[in-house]
Amino acid sequence: MGGSELALLDQLRDSTLQLAFVAGTALLLGWIRRAQPTGLTLGLILVPVPLLALSVWWPWLSWVAAFYTPLLMLLLMIDGFLLSVPARYLSLSRAMGQKFSIGQRQGIQLSVVNNSPQPLALTLRDSVPEGLRHGQTGATLDLQVTVPAFSHASVNYEVLPTRRGLYRFESIHARYKSRLGLLWLTLSGGRSETVQVVPDLRRIRQMRLKASRAQNAGELQKRSLGLEGTQFSGLRHYFAGDDVRKLAWQATAKLDAPVVRTFAHEVEQPILVLVDAGRAMNVPVKHLQKFDWALNTALAFMGVAIDRGDAVGAGVFANRILANIPMGKGRHHLSRLLDALGQVEVQSVEPDYESVMLQFARGLKRRSLVVVLTDLIDPMASRSLIRSLRSFSRNHVLMVVTLADSQIASTANMLPSSPYAAYQKGVALDLLALREETRQLLCKGHQAMVVDAAPETLDETLIARYLDLKRQNRL
Repeated sequence: MGGSELALLDQLRDSTLQLAFVAGTALLLGWIRRAQPTGLTLGLILVPVPLLALSVWWPWLSWVAAFYTPLLMLLLMIDGFLLSVPARYLSLSRAMGQKFSIGQRQGIQLSVVNNSPQPLALTLRDSVPEGLRHGQTGATLDLQVTVPAFSHASVNYEVLPTRRGLYRFESIHARYKSRLGLLWLTLSGGRSETVQVVPDLRRIRQMRLKASRAQNAGELQKRSLGLEGTQFSGLRHYFAGDDVRKLAWQATAKLDAPVVRTFAHEVEQPILVLVDAGRAMNVPVKHLQKFDWALNTALAFMGVAIDRGDAVGAGVFANRILANIPMGKGRHHLSRLLDALGQVEVQSVEPDYESVMLQFARGLKRRSLVVVLTDLIDPMASRSLIRSLRSFSRNHVLMVVTLADSQIASTANMLPSSPYAAYQKGVALDLLALREETRQLLCKGHQAMVVDAAPETLDETLIARYLDLKRQNRL
């Protein structure tokens, strides 16, 4: 082996040792300061390799490499320990609600407090649990934020819950560059938190408020037309145009202000709401399952009915009864319904309509309004449903509520451009014809009222039909 080859081997050995020293320094920083080398540092670490290789022809380059490596190690130590902001000067936190409404976008805020004299640009990483989809991104979300010295900053993002249940957010992770840009410094903060995704509480409150306003408007119209009922319902202050014959003189004398008696047609009406949790309700529509749309509709409707003084019971079924909440009234009963029904999951089985409907019918002691939220697409299931509703049609007021699929309707109305598109159109037309046939049988055979609307407006349509029945005293 020649002298030049031996010299080259010696230089390679020296370069390997120098790389080992620099890598050891980086590992030490990573262990003590939770630091990682940046791309710049990795490039600087490799600089001695070509220098030592070229020193075979230019020996003075070996001296440059010999001084370069300790200098780089010193810079890494100074940058990591002296110039950069330690993680203890930073704190991370997350702010969000304890309960998320399914199908409604929910805001989450990540905050950083910087107690150091240096402004920092950080990358915050938060893991979004499966079932809380953030747009079309993956489970990990990276957000950029700049925090001034001795100050704080925050950044917001949204999630869209698509499944009910409990979800856990882990700690927040952040990283930022060192002062010289040689290291990535990392920290973790913010406590782990659990959030519960429940039925759409926001929509329930919205529908209750809207129904309350409609009720007040309806009562004003009744008074203007002289159509108030004869059942005493309470007292209120006198308004211009009220019938003076309804003045409550004793209350007027006590309050020193005119007070009138109010009357209403409505009486307490038992209502049973049944939600199908069978296989057909496991189909996604928009961003939610049909079952979740139906459950949100049922809870909004029951909230309005409870506000109107009706006694409400509920049940969820598939091939067996999954939940059965007896009749009740008042705000506490609505909370009980939310807690009980919010835990039920859709089942991948065919519903046993005839068995479960018979069990529910046996529990009704008075004439009641029975509302069944289900699907009418499957031919066999539809025939079984029609037979099973005989248990209610004789002695109770029956209402069947179904979700119209806008995608099927648009497919049925499209102009086919290929044989496959024509086949799709034919299938969609058959499905719509089946739904229409089933609706006709329900209306004629069982005198049932059928409510069929898009998922986004199903609750509003059902509540409007219910309020109409109440105003017309048809219950």
